[in-house]
Amino acid sequence: MVHPNVNFLRAVGMMIGAIIGVGVFGLPYAFAQSGVGLGLLELLVLGGFLLILQLMLGEVSVQTPGKHRLVSLVEIHVGRPWKWVALMAMGLGIWGAMLAYMVVGGEFLFLLLSPVFGGAQFVYSYIVAFFVCLMIYGGLRFASRIEIVVVAVLLFLFLFIILMSVPHVDVSHYFSVDFSKAFLPYGVILFSAAGVGIIPEIKDVLGKKHKREMAPVLITGMTIILSLYALFAMVVVGVTGPGTTQTAFEGLIGVLGGSFGVLATLLGAVTIISIYMVLGIELLNTFKFDFTMPHKVAWALVCFVPILLYTAGVREFISIIGFVGGVFGGMLSILIALSYWNMRRGPLCRKHHCINFPEPLTWVLILLFSTGVILQLARVLIK
Repeated sequence: MVHPNVNFLRAVGMMIGAIIGVGVFGLPYAFAQSGVGLGLLELLVLGGFLLILQLMLGEVSVQTPGKHRLVSLVEIHVGRPWKWVALMAMGLGIWGAMLAYMVVGGEFLFLLLSPVFGGAQFVYSYIVAFFVCLMIYGGLRFASRIEIVVVAVLLFLFLFIILMSVPHVDVSHYFSVDFSKAFLPYGVILFSAAGVGIIPEIKDVLGKKHKREMAPVLITGMTIILSLYALFAMVVVGVTGPGTTQTAFEGLIGVLGGSFGVLATLLGAVTIISIYMVLGIELLNTFKFDFTMPHKVAWALVCFVPILLYTAGVREFISIIGFVGGVFGGMLSILIALSYWNMRRGPLCRKHHCINFPEPLTWVLILLFSTGVILQLARVLIK
């Protein structure tokens, strides 16, 4: 007998799997640079805003008839020209994320397998990319079937590492604050916790119950994600302090030993496979459903752009995720808020009951993410 909530569990699993990715490895470094207290405050505030955006997009998705992805939802509710802005932000954002997965995935796979097989780190990055591309080809049905298992393993390993690290925490590492680096966690948090593009996929997985269960899925998933992020960042910074590295685990391996290193790199590999696959499928479906591309053409476009960027030498982890989250994540957040606002004033919400967020809140979100885009671009230009 199939459990009646199996689709709910699959949907929560897909959300967690789509959001928890390599960005989480950058959070401890960002928090260590700005200060743990400041980083946690930003995580809480931005996480709350991101949950509101997810609920907004969830409402837009369930109230709009038809099978639409984020880009076509923007076209319907904001206007056709904005479809291309959404496509650019989403495509470049996902490609940038996949590039980050190649960088860190190669590092983890290198640490895990090079003692046995040898080889250069860049070779392992290509192995990760080609392996995940094969999984992306299987599409949403394949992803939803394995995602709940992958996420269960992922959560177990995260909690295990947190418990192993707690006895080595030095609380003095929590008291430093550097306001000159207060903006550093912003882009990393957005990259790590946004995941708004997965919501139309969640609607598909929920099936006929999508209107009733969309909001509980989003709230459950985001609560788990933010709690895990906060715990993970705190224990890593508590152990390694100012020596926290960009990918978090190098410093932990030095303290907790070789056995921990095997588990940490395994965690990295599982995380990257999960997030890489689901977001690749998200972009694949956008090309297929919103632009009517053949499956093979869409798949090739999704997979090989990040590989080409990596080959061209774009490999700086924190710079990649900070820029992708702050700029492209911010742009998509603005478009989602505008889509919800226009739908809320239109005929759909006059015929059906819609979640009613106050209008000033919509404009606060737009102002916040617009400012973030400008500041992130300014940081790049100043450098």
